[in-house]
Amino acid sequence: MALFIQRLAFLTAAAVLLMAGSPVFSAEKAGSLDTLRQYVADLKKNPENAELREKLIKYAQTLKQKPPFPEDYERHLSRGSAYAKMADDAAGYQKAIEEFRAAITLAPWNADAYESLAEIQEKAGLFAEAIQSLNFTLLANPGAKNAREIKNHTYELEVYAEDAKQALKSSPNVVIQLPPPTPVKVAPVAKKRVTPEKKTNPKAFVGNWFYKDTAPRGGEKITSQAFTISMGSDGKIVAAAPRRSTGAVGTVTVFELDDDSIRIQVTWKLATVPSYWKTEDYDLTLFDNESKLKGSYRIKSSGKGEYAEDKVFFKQ
Repeated sequence: MALFIQRLAFLTAAAVLLMAGSPVFSAEKAGSLDTLRQYVADLKKNPENAELREKLIKYAQTLKQKPPFPEDYERHLSRGSAYAKMADDAAGYQKAIEEFRAAITLAPWNADAYESLAEIQEKAGLFAEAIQSLNFTLLANPGAKNAREIKNHTYELEVYAEDAKQALKSSPNVVIQLPPPTPVKVAPVAKKRVTPEKKTNPKAFVGNWFYKDTAPRGGEKITSQAFTISMGSDGKIVAAAPRRSTGAVGTVTVFELDDDSIRIQVTWKLATVPSYWKTEDYDLTLFDNESKLKGSYRIKSSGKGEYAEDKVFFKQ
């Protein structure tokens, strides 16, 4: 009996030592919350990236501790609910949508804001967007008691979305006829030789222009095409939007050329969502021996705020 007690005491002591020597890992030390914050930051830059949003929601569900909701999340959610109650026209619906989207930006893993957003999108006739919001609702809360009801409602919305679907024609190119060069006048009293002001050759703008951007998952840089500029045999400059894999069709709605500067606006539409629109504005100037363009790049779209940053564009 004494021998048994000694062995039991030894095993107990060994277990205590092993437990004391074992490392204790926390989500914060492992960087899980930091990774989630990085995903949120990336999503803010590209809120239309459904793949990144889905990955973020799934990643949040792997955390041992549920991520906290910022106070501003509760504020935007409550403001959206207030606007939704008052809304009786497109402008009212839009205010509610903007507030719900602002809430989702702060906590993209929470199901409540997606469900509220889907409800107001449906009232606004944005059926395809409402379907997407409901799908994110189920992804964020797969065990919801009304999951079956939500899924069936997405099938109902498919009918409305299909009925509202419109075919879009290809983007027409915007053509600009370059004005004749302004003659340089020399005053009769001038004795010194006047050198005409150097003008930029419009051919410097011709080409497929691209820019570098951060990949949705962070880290690596990806190359995206912004627009194409070409010149015909008659000297006309033509600007065109690139093709996008998302199915969006772009139209060049503004094209202005002023010596070494250029302004282009591309408006995007989706055939599956008639109410959707997005504009990309470029105010750029040639530099680096006319091989690159540099300036502001602004994005604005339906239901979202405006985003702007400076970028460098290059030809390939």
